[in-house]
Order: sequence, then C-alpha cells, then structure tokens
Amino acid sequence: MRSCDREVEVKQKVLLIVPHQDDELFVGGGLLRSIAKGGAYETYVVYTTNGDFFPDEARVRLGEAERVLTEFAGMEKSHIFFLGYGDGWKDGGHIYHQEGDEPLVSMAGKTETYAPEGHSDYRYMRSGRHSAYRRADFKRDLKDVLAEVRADLLLVVDFDKHADHRAASLLVEECLGELFREDAFYRPLVLKRFAYDGVWKGRADFFELPRRATELAELSQTPYAAEEELRFAMPEDCASPYLLRNPFYRALRRHRTQEAWQKADEIINIDEVFFQRNTENLLYTAELSASSGNTEFLRDFKLFDCGDVTEKKLALKECGWKPAEEDLEKKVWIRFETPQTVGRIAAYALGNGGADRLEAVFSFDTGAEPVRMDITPDGKRNFCTFEPRERVREMTLRIGAWEGVVWGITELEILPPEEKGLPETLERLLFRGDSLEVTKMVKIRMRAEKAILSFKRKFSRWLPNSYTLRRYYPDAERRRVSVRHRVMYIVERLRAR
Repeated sequence: MRSCDREVEVKQKVLLIVPHQDDELFVGGGLLRSIAKGGAYETYVVYTTNGDFFPDEARVRLGEAERVLTEFAGMEKSHIFFLGYGDGWKDGGHIYHQEGDEPLVSMAGKTETYAPEGHSDYRYMRSGRHSAYRRADFKRDLKDVLAEVRADLLLVVDFDKHADHRAASLLVEECLGELFREDAFYRPLVLKRFAYDGVWKGRADFFELPRRATELAELSQTPYAAEEELRFAMPEDCASPYLLRNPFYRALRRHRTQEAWQKADEIINIDEVFFQRNTENLLYTAELSASSGNTEFLRDFKLFDCGDVTEKKLALKECGWKPAEEDLEKKVWIRFETPQTVGRIAAYALGNGGADRLEAVFSFDTGAEPVRMDITPDGKRNFCTFEPRERVREMTLRIGAWEGVVWGITELEILPPEEKGLPETLERLLFRGDSLEVTKMVKIRMRAEKAILSFKRKFSRWLPNSYTLRRYYPDAERRRVSVRHRVMYIVERLRAR
C-alpha cells in the first residue's frame, strides 16, 4: 500500500461582529463579499441582538440575514451566530450599563437569550442554557465567541449614533483587551467601520458623475484622523454604475423588514472606509505599576468609554489613567517579561482639548536617551517614532506637565519599530481610484435607474409592505395585512398633507 502526504490548505478566519440583521451589509459590505470570493478566509458572523424591537419580526429578520450571508457572501449557515440579546430595552436603559443580578427586560418582553423558531442562540448551543440579560453575561458570550472562532481578521461595528452599535463596539474592545493580556500569541487584525457615517447616513451620490469616494462627515468627532483611513474597493460587480442589478442592492432588498433598499444610493459606494486598531501593544504582556491611579486603563484596548450609550449627545466617561492631584511623582513603571525593542509610541487622552496638554517623558533602563512626547487630550492619536531602543526590560513614564482639564490617558501603545502591514490578500483589495469609463450610454442608463429608484420610493411610501403597516396597526394579523389597513394608511397620509 502506498501512502502520500497531502498538503492541507489552512484557511484564515474572518469574524464580523454587528448588532442587527442588516448591519452585515453596512459594516462588512463589499469587503465581506470580496474576501469570500477570494477564497483565502473562512467567514463567520455574530449578531448580538435578535432584531426583535418589533417581536413578531425576529424570526423573519434572522432568516433574511441568513439568506443575505449565504447568497451575497457565500457563507455557511453554521458560521452564523446569534447571541440572542434584546433589540431595545424597556424603562429606557441599556444592557451596557446593567448592574447587579436583576436582568433587564427587552422590548420583546424577554429576560434571557433566545432565538426564534428554527434557530438557536449561541449560549444555548454551547451549554444547553440561556444567558440572562445582564451585562456580565453579554460580555461573557462575546468573549467566548471571540475565543472560539479565534479569527485572524475581525470586522467590528464602530461607535456611532445607535446605542446597540455603541455597546457592541465598546464591549468587543473590552473583551479583546482581556484576551490580549491572557494570550500573548493572539494578535488579530482589527478593522472597525461606522454603520452610520458614510453609509446609512451617507451622501446620496450613487448616481453622480464623476463618482466620488466615501466622505465621512463626522470624522472630527471620532478618535481617528483622515490619514488613518483604510479604503477598500467594492467588488467589481458591486461597483457597477447600474443599481438595479447590483448584487449589493439585491442584498439590501432581501431585508424586507427594514426597507434598507430605499437608502441604496447612500449606502452603496465605490469604496468602503475602515479604521485599523493596533494590536501590537507591548503593554499587554508587561507588568505595570504607578505612583497613583489605575494603570489598567492604559491597556484595556478602549480609547474611551461612554456614560450613557442611549444619549444622542455623547457623554464621555472618565476612563483613563490619571494620577492623584497630591501625587508629586506622577509615574508609571513598565516591566517586560523579556527584552523588547521599542521604536514607536501612541497615546490617547481625553479632556477639554484646546490649550490643555500633557507632557510625557519615557525613559529606558538601557540608559538610552529619553523620549519626550506632547499629548493633546482631544481623544485623537498622539504618535511619535524614534531611533529604536533595543533590549529594553524596563521603562518609566513620567508626566512632566499636566495642564488644564485632563481626564486621563485612555490608552498607551508601546510598539515595535516596524509597523505590521496588511496581509497581501487584503492589500490587493485596497481602493486605488475609479476606473469607470463614462460614456453617453452609461449616463442615459444611470439617469433612467435614478428615476426608477425615485418612483419605487414614492410607491413604497404610499403602499408600504406588510411589515411597515403592522408597525402602524398592531391589530393587523401577524402574517397578513388587510385591504382595510392599506386604505386607512393612504387616507391618513392624505390628511397629513
């Protein structure tokens, strides 16, 4: 008998984490499709909620998501996880701020995770039990699925205007901060994307020529700067100038409960903007101590925290290392397990910004020249590079100046000299400009499709689908809306005019 060794191809894994069934298109979007078509990754998706703000729609929404992911992104159903938490909470609270043993009650009247008929929630699949609607349970489930999949690439919803998006963004960062400290060998590529700015609340410019790249209107209100943007090109079939046969548009139409297709000219663009979070921080495996203040804030992977995720006006929470006022030393001592080479430092701080500032001095046990760094407490990245300091076992951070209202240093990244670039599989997908040849026929067809989309919108506003009508008329049958309801809706619209 002759035997031979076969070379087994081990695919890398990508995990998309979003709250709602339709966010997979707003956050993963064309990149998820490009990755799937490339064949180098196994794709997984986690939904944190059941999309059950309107309870009767939960089963339909989960089915819509599965169809989109299998058809648009070529995923296996077994790679789709539903954590089963509520989409909205009674009494105006949010699970992100839940404390104590008493679980919250969701808008669907539930107090523990579940999945509609034909599905199972993640905790029940893994343990035969459901998780209570408590913050600790939510965080545990997120952390467990992150550890189970152990993805090489994470695509995560970023902190935008929706409370569930904010909670998912912050809790994923919290979980990753813990995982990075527990496992020195797990350092995935983390890409975050806003589901609102540039997408759900993007410019309605799909039909404009020449076509323009995505513009983020609210970038100044984030921890990021324009030069930190990672722009990925839409797959060729989704970058078509023709909307109605665009696979992305068809995927949006699959979400009938959400009517997301009506915003297709805002959502679909020729590129998609992500932001990379650095996971190479040497502090994760270091020993930290300080003259005063909580040093764990320096390496928890959270750039900021929020006092109330449900408030439209962002209320930031003090969440950084801040030495006591009476502390004359104002120092942090850093000890590495093994000698390290340090060549870059990034720091984030919160305060009133403006004239307020910090001066940080970093010294090294090797006797190398200290590194001085001015830190502006505006939430943005403060970054410096310097001649590599080799064989460093210990470092000291000393605050030379602490002027104005500064809430603290929210994250400190001590980094190796060389930045880890994107893998080749993603490098090839970067946006390099629009190659569309604009001809007379292209213009004519785009104008026609714009008119068709406008007509479809108007028609839908006067004759919405049954899911929309059931929200207006709760007495409507679960699966069928009567002619009476449609007539009532039209009459009410006419009166409103």
